[in-house]
Amino acid sequence: MPGFSRRPLAVFVCCLFVGVQTSHAVESVGQVALRGAGNAEKMRPETLSTAIVELAALNEAPLKLRSERKFNILGKKKPAPLITVGISNPVELRKDDSYPTFLVAENIEGRTNEESIATGDVELRKSGTLMFAEKMTYWPLEDEVEASGKVRMLQEGMEVNTSFLRMKLSEQIGFAEQVDYRMLKEVESKLYRKTVVVPTSAASNAAAATTAMMSNIPNSYGLPTVGPTRRATEGNGHAERADFEGENQIRLTDATYSTCKPGETDWYLQGSQISLDYDEDVGESKHASVWFKGVPIFYSPLASFSLNQKRKSGFMRPLYSTSTNTGFDLDLPYYWNIAPNYDAMIRTRYMAERGLQLGAEINYIDHYYRGQSRFGFVPDDKKTGEQRYAYAINHQHQFGRGVSGLINWNGVSDDFYWQDLSSALFRTSQTQLLQQAMLSYAPSPWLQTSMNVQRYQTLQTDPANPVARPYFLEPQLNILGYRPNVLKTDLSVIGQYSRFVNPNKVQGDRAVLYPQISLPIVHPAFQITPKFGLHMTKYSLNSVENFANNGMSSVPQESVSRTLPIFSLDSSVVFEREGKLLDRDYIQTLEPRLYYVNIPYKDQSQIPVFDSGLTDFNFAQIFSENRYTGFDRINDANQLTAAVTTRFLDANTGVERFKAMLGQRYYFSPQRVALPGETGRNADFSNLVAAFNGLVLPMTYADAAVEYDYDRGQADRFSIGARFQPDYGKVLSASYRYTRDPLTLLPKVDQVDFAAQWPLSSRWYGVGRFNYSLKDSQLLETIAGLEYNAGCWAVRVVAQRLEAVSTISNPNTSIFFQLELNDFGSIGSNPLTLLRRTIPGYGKINELPASGGLLNSE
Repeated sequence: MPGFSRRPLAVFVCCLFVGVQTSHAVESVGQVALRGAGNAEKMRPETLSTAIVELAALNEAPLKLRSERKFNILGKKKPAPLITVGISNPVELRKDDSYPTFLVAENIEGRTNEESIATGDVELRKSGTLMFAEKMTYWPLEDEVEASGKVRMLQEGMEVNTSFLRMKLSEQIGFAEQVDYRMLKEVESKLYRKTVVVPTSAASNAAAATTAMMSNIPNSYGLPTVGPTRRATEGNGHAERADFEGENQIRLTDATYSTCKPGETDWYLQGSQISLDYDEDVGESKHASVWFKGVPIFYSPLASFSLNQKRKSGFMRPLYSTSTNTGFDLDLPYYWNIAPNYDAMIRTRYMAERGLQLGAEINYIDHYYRGQSRFGFVPDDKKTGEQRYAYAINHQHQFGRGVSGLINWNGVSDDFYWQDLSSALFRTSQTQLLQQAMLSYAPSPWLQTSMNVQRYQTLQTDPANPVARPYFLEPQLNILGYRPNVLKTDLSVIGQYSRFVNPNKVQGDRAVLYPQISLPIVHPAFQITPKFGLHMTKYSLNSVENFANNGMSSVPQESVSRTLPIFSLDSSVVFEREGKLLDRDYIQTLEPRLYYVNIPYKDQSQIPVFDSGLTDFNFAQIFSENRYTGFDRINDANQLTAAVTTRFLDANTGVERFKAMLGQRYYFSPQRVALPGETGRNADFSNLVAAFNGLVLPMTYADAAVEYDYDRGQADRFSIGARFQPDYGKVLSASYRYTRDPLTLLPKVDQVDFAAQWPLSSRWYGVGRFNYSLKDSQLLETIAGLEYNAGCWAVRVVAQRLEAVSTISNPNTSIFFQLELNDFGSIGSNPLTLLRRTIPGYGKINELPASGGLLNSE
């Protein structure tokens, strides 16, 4: 009986010792199986030691500490772990550390510290490695193992099945014969990366004729617009021999490689030798041929490819398409990874109707500078018989000590370059090409200065509607100062000197100085801010004989000055109340705001219009001092703006679910200052502006805005749109927008826009867009296409008809066809940029998150 009392203590000590050793090996045999792979490999439950249970029992129960409730502003959820293959290391492994090795079998024999021979359901476990075999020989001094007979090795992110394997475990060096391998790694998900949302108004949306309205939706509204930053990618195949040449280095002989799941290999790469380098994430193959559905589609004596979409030098997939402007279009890009912060894309493009085009795109970034340059050159256009070129140079530089600069210089050889030759290298339809150089200096946080030289190349693409040439700035000097909390006041100053050059109009110099002082009174529930400023402007003019081109009725004086005092008073209050709607707690706010402005009248008819225009009347402009852009016109004002905003916030997360706004401006004196050709105001109040946006139904976002003219009984601006997106790859959007020209009050934009991406079956998706101008009774853009997702490859066929070009009688029709092999490459023309731009919420069907695709990645 005396020994009985010591037995529980001995068992406890043994279990504790075994538990400590086990913590350096794999976490659990039950966790090393290939998750989601459906392998039926026999795992012995009896090998699960009770030491793990005992070890868990030793841990003290966690203390119930007081937890502070935090406001989850974005309502984030913890991301689900990616599917894994192999085993996860319970500890961080270090090369110089030694870890125990566990060998379990039906029969083990050998010599201590020299050799161990195990037979019958052999299992070897070591940190980072789990191996099964029918027979295994282990040499502990060399840390080397030889296994035969249905060998299965699991490591982090890797599974190997073979008939014979020999490996030095500590150095990951060895070889195997008749190998079936599978790798699973994580790569960056580029499609659903987070983007900065720039708020836009209905007016600005309507200004661009072919811009999709419902693209700009904040992530906080819950539509599936942002996915995991990383996703899983898979590689597997068979090899006659595999040489393990160190950690993350594998060389395969007479092998295949595919990103399809085992047993579903629709495509594969076959090579006499394939090297996989997971340190550099690069694969190389000799005598490489790509097979799709049993048919060879590509061969190269030497090929290299990326294993996780990282940059690498080499020829990229050829792009081909067809259109009425270029005919058959073949683009062969070569990517040059010069350095980690430098790269270049060299393109050779052949167009059946135009000829050869050469192009290059250079990107670079450093701690002090960054930039991008693009060039395109057509030696001989078959249709025009001329040399044609285009270039775009963008460079930003930080010189240090507050000095910075930028260059943004663009140009083309002729007016119709974009319409005739627009490609993947250049995508633009601008008629004013900016040519700008700027140098800035900020000696302190409260003072900024800059010098700007700005020119334009004006393209005349429609003889019936000539484009006016804007003024050049040669140069413009700017000073901006802001100093808060000076004797409880905020001080600011705006200074500017500009030289405006245009040989067809009045030219001259303009100097502006606008000091301001404000006294903000801020309370948690309200704020009141009175502000006073003195706006001083002086003009020195020449070429006054061209006064009629500036819309002036009389010859202006050569020297004109203007001084205007400006007073404003801004005040707002925020009220809150809690409520419950559809069994959900919410917080509703009511935010009234009053904004008063007083500016005396000053005759400005002798001042030319260099850079002023009428701003859009919306909620951004309704709380501004001046209704004109630039400094050439300062409106006379004795007016009060009244507006109210209400928001519905989620009571648990604080996320905004719905917002509505209503505002109007009241005038206490008639309008006397106007732009040339502007229709004056007759009423004592402005148009009524109203807007709302938010979730109106589950996963349905709506946005509407209206500017209503009481005097004429009509809407000057109206836009409404809705986007239904229940999941990734499922989106329907519809919108309508109408805009009148603020100067002539004639209809400017009147169009409808429908776009969609929707699954037709478990693999087929339909995409399309219909953009139609009711004003011109013209179809602006039509897109229709089909996508097929086979899991490890996808096919896209998309047709685009673009009629929103100046040559209305000659619309452009393009056909895109793409075969994409997941995480390997693609063949054909790439329509993804087109689909992302024109279909709000478009999702790449073969990169959908696991929760969002009809085809689950499991």
